[in-house]
Amino acid sequence: MKKKFIISVLLLLAVAFTDEARAETGNLPARVLVVIAHPDDESTIAVTLYKIAKEQHGIVDLFVITNGEGGYKYATLAENYYGLALTDEKTGRENLPRIRKKELMNAGNILGVNEYYFLDQTDDHYTENEKEALDTSWDVPVVKERLNQVLKHNNYDFVFCLLPENPTHGAHKAATLLALETVAALPAAKRPVILGATLHSKADAPVSFHRYSNYPVTQTVNDSCVFCLDRTARFSYRDKMNYKVIANWEIAEHKSQGVTQMTMNEGDLEQYWYFSVNGNTGLAKARALFDELSKVPYVSRVY
Repeated sequence: MKKKFIISVLLLLAVAFTDEARAETGNLPARVLVVIAHPDDESTIAVTLYKIAKEQHGIVDLFVITNGEGGYKYATLAENYYGLALTDEKTGRENLPRIRKKELMNAGNILGVNEYYFLDQTDDHYTENEKEALDTSWDVPVVKERLNQVLKHNNYDFVFCLLPENPTHGAHKAATLLALETVAALPAAKRPVILGATLHSKADAPVSFHRYSNYPVTQTVNDSCVFCLDRTARFSYRDKMNYKVIANWEIAEHKSQGVTQMTMNEGDLEQYWYFSVNGNTGLAKARALFDELSKVPYVSRVY
């Protein structure tokens, strides 16, 4: 009995030492939580998640605040696919929570998602006002408490969320605000590095972002993105392929959302802003992650 106790203590110490070493050195594979408002929001950073989970064998979990039932207006083509009148508001709101969860898990199978946390909050309607979700639609204390539990239990290295740009969907901004506030409330030594993401095309003007509205927690260290992943990195025979293939596979699973389907092949760069709430200690850790993500592990064959 005494021997078993000693072994247990040694194992616990080994785990604690490993976690501390990973935190200090930024060693991969990484553990990542993605905080989003709707199923399909993860599509913005699909290739980053794929490379972490599938190529680096890290952990990617999704924290999804609503089931996206407010997207019934865009389900026209999905009506024949699912055999339901999904563009009828009553039918859509009754059936889309089940459908969109399943679509997300199908997409997650492609990306290598490990775990899903569904909060089942109301997805009311499109608005650019984050206060509708925060003050009316969502039970904010419940969401923040659950997020706090998930963060503490899983010891993540990173939290990814969508950059709270203006104008964007208010629920996207609300989800990011809750993520930032919850991470900021953790003890500094226990905080994961939190990054805000957006998808950008090389032909478009650079995105500038420093802070959203009157929310100091959204302040970033730079106006421009600090880290970036290039979906157009080429590989395979005669460099005929790139990572947009993965993004298109993932988007294709969200069949109930016609507007999402229309974004196939859009976006070249998954860009990330570093929030000031992280301090400077997480910069090296994030840089190590994105240095690894920039590598293409596929060896070109000669035929």
